[in-house]
Amino acid sequence: MVRPAATSQENLLLAEKRVIMHTRGMTGVLEQRRAGLRGNAIGLKDAVIVGMASSGPTASIALTLAAIVSAANYAGPVAILVCALPMLGIALAYRRLNRWQVSCGASYTWIGRAITPYLGFIVGWIMLLGYFLGTISDVLPIGPYVLTVVAPSLQNSTFATALSGGIWLVIVTVIAYLGIKVTARFQWVLATVEYLTVTVFAVVSLIAVFGHNPKSATFHWSWFSWSGMGGTSGLVGGILIAVYMFSGWDTSIYVNEETTKSRVNPGRAVLISVGTLTVMYAFFTFAYQGAVRRPALLAHGGNALAYIVQELAGSAWAKVMVVAVLLSVIGATQTALVSGARIAFAMGADGTLPRPLGRTHPVHRTPALATLVFAGLALVALFAYVLGSSSVQGAFSNVISSVGLMFALFYAATGLGMAVYFRKLAVRSVRGFTELMVVPGLSAAFLLWVAVKSVPGLGGWWSPVMKLAYLMIGVGVVLMIVARARHQTDYFSRPVEAYQPPPG
Repeated sequence: MVRPAATSQENLLLAEKRVIMHTRGMTGVLEQRRAGLRGNAIGLKDAVIVGMASSGPTASIALTLAAIVSAANYAGPVAILVCALPMLGIALAYRRLNRWQVSCGASYTWIGRAITPYLGFIVGWIMLLGYFLGTISDVLPIGPYVLTVVAPSLQNSTFATALSGGIWLVIVTVIAYLGIKVTARFQWVLATVEYLTVTVFAVVSLIAVFGHNPKSATFHWSWFSWSGMGGTSGLVGGILIAVYMFSGWDTSIYVNEETTKSRVNPGRAVLISVGTLTVMYAFFTFAYQGAVRRPALLAHGGNALAYIVQELAGSAWAKVMVVAVLLSVIGATQTALVSGARIAFAMGADGTLPRPLGRTHPVHRTPALATLVFAGLALVALFAYVLGSSSVQGAFSNVISSVGLMFALFYAATGLGMAVYFRKLAVRSVRGFTELMVVPGLSAAFLLWVAVKSVPGLGGWWSPVMKLAYLMIGVGVVLMIVARARHQTDYFSRPVEAYQPPPG
């Protein structure tokens, strides 16, 4: 009997099965290189909560609400929904590439095998930079938030600020050191309090807006009109901020080797994380943006959520919101640390960074040294910033402001890696071409566009911010050359792969 021709959907499903079967034969090699990480330590829900925590929803809203209202007026939710589309496209790329090869190095590994190991190393280095700078930017507000709640009289003390932030950094480092299961449980506690608090006050804010509270803006459908958002410039400005808000959802992938059903659940986790964050960011931005009038919101942009709650419910409840923001910042700090440590661990295991970074704790089975090194550098940066001179603080501020640029670059590279690896299957059908080439390609192009558009806001191509970014990436190039020249790793000599579809 002649078998009927397979449909495009059947071809794609067959491709995923072949990817899984192909990589099962490589599992022993992977485990030999990265033996020690605790497999099946967390489940799908844990991976989702870890990924969402890395984005820090409450802290992100607190930090960006005034900025997105300034850029796009009250059409911030529109910009968020537009930004969500390419984020979902990149999440789909993570999902499919994770089915090909489970690696806590993620894009560093995939791009090195699909395109070239040299680009893979640079992408891995940019991932490290993004998460290291993200850790610093997350940990800096911890001290002031802690002092606002427990010791308001010490808010102007630089040493107390550095000490309180440092103590929390040590706490989350110890938890991460003990294992991903403990980390996930800690994140569940933080998320429960944080999400409950921000949701309750979002409802209070909506009641104020639609109840015509004199302190609130009056809702009108013109908020979402083209002129209402300020045209192209308003939409672009809102999208640039939205990209920063979303950054971090990919953490679910970096714990893939420790997740149950490691070829399936991490991919599902990133899709769920992006989808949930989209709903949360659009809803919370809509709920809070009109809770107080625009001039008042812009004047208190550095502490927007606490100010809104204080105006609507009083100073006592404002402290509750401060606690929620603090928990969000702590959660984001820990998950950024978890991500960075695992990327460094993968690179150390490959020998592209010092090999001790690729060792695990014999009992806890975590990337112990990578975690301690990552946290130690962040702690040094914290004290240097808080206790340093104005010039030191200015240099750190310049470096930290490039975080969003780093994320946009390696997200785009992941979409490109997806398209290159599955290019032979993509040409088999219109559906395959759309899913495997068009969606990741357009998503990558969008994020590269965002990266280019963000440069003027950083002062231009030769601003201090960009010069420091070039310098940091240049350090990675030097490390790559050294690793290649020492011939102590086979990473650079591994053959490039492409998915080979079945004949017919």
